[in-house]
Amino acid sequence: MLRAMKEQLKTLAQEDRQGFHSHLRSRVGKKATAILEDKLKEIIVLMPDLVNRIFAHWNKSENQSKVKKMGGYLLTYLYTPEDFLSTKEWGLFGYLDDAYFAAKIYTQVIDELKASGGKVSGVDIKYYDQAKYLKKYVRGVIPKETQKIDEMIFELKDGKSKIYEELFH
Repeated sequence: MLRAMKEQLKTLAQEDRQGFHSHLRSRVGKKATAILEDKLKEIIVLMPDLVNRIFAHWNKSENQSKVKKMGGYLLTYLYTPEDFLSTKEWGLFGYLDDAYFAAKIYTQVIDELKASGGKVSGVDIKYYDQAKYLKKYVRGVIPKETQKIDEMIFELKDGKSKIYEELFH
């Protein structure tokens, strides 16, 4: 399923040039669009790989672990048609919040693995560096949405779900 999603996102990244470009340009201007467009598409196409790695760690973790809890929230968020940026309304651009959420959860999973003294695989190091690097560009383009996502993740880790639940009502 994630492989099919990745292929779909690659196709959208190639075909939705005008829509994505227009949405991006309206937010950041002509010069920044030229610099950011490929980086933002990269994090969108990277998203299924990050989700795959999160669930590889999910399978290794204990039943009540933070990885499983946050992974569950991530899955629900990804399958919610109306989130911070609806793909129905925004097209490919609407995947930016999803990609940011996945990258944020993924980097936290790896940070926690490092903090606990766990071994980080080579593939995780590569994805971690990529996700960390690309997240900052998403923050620059959709700052309000990424701030809400950051707040939501902080709440969820703290056992609260107010912002998260508001998405579904």
